Amino acid sequence: MKLPLVQGGVATSAEEAVKLACKVGFPVAVKLASRQIVHKTEVGAVRLNLADEQAVRDAFEAIRSRLAQDHKVDTMEGVLVQPMISGGQEVMVGMTRDSLFGPLLAFGLGGIHVEILGDVQFRVAPLTDRDAAQMVREIKGYRLLQGYRGHPAADVEAIGEVLLRLSRLVEEIPEISELDLNPIFALTVGQGCKIVDARIRVGKSSLAL
Repeated sequence: MKLPLVQGGVATSAEEAVKLACKVGFPVAVKLASRQIVHKTEVGAVRLNLADEQAVRDAFEAIRSRLAQDHKVDTMEGVLVQPMISGGQEVMVGMTRDSLFGPLLAFGLGGIHVEILGDVQFRVAPLTDRDAAQMVREIKGYRLLQGYRGHPAADVEAIGEVLLRLSRLVEEIPEISELDLNPIFALTVGQGCKIVDARIRVGKSSLAL
């Protein structure tokens, strides 16, 4: 049932962030870890392609300073440090529990695309192999996953596997009331996919990664 989470960890200081960056390897991404702030890019709390230790220190302090300007520094629980994922197509997978049908899974293009285009397919768990394949292939943006204008095709089989694993996860752990994996980078065929951001709500509390 293991999901393909990208390597990384949470640091509560600039020096901890540097140590994590050295461990996972440069270049890295540094972004805010917070249960209260969902859209990190809107508060300038995502820094990408950081190539060295000083860039990581600067990113940590810049995120803290920006939150301080907005009087939100108390929402900062640290920063998440991850290796940069190059290439691939951004997709998302989500789940919410319907009062009648139970776990309802969603799939669509990731990042800001899901909010702007609303191009999402839904299915009630548990999913079958056929359900997962249909969810991926029935979004309007599926052509982007097939490859276009020199961009390679995405590993749609790996995306389907994530959907199936998530379906099993939420069936076996009913305490999960809501889940959002966005974005997931679908890499080229045979390379799988990587989850770079996740948000899970358990009961009345939520956990942001």
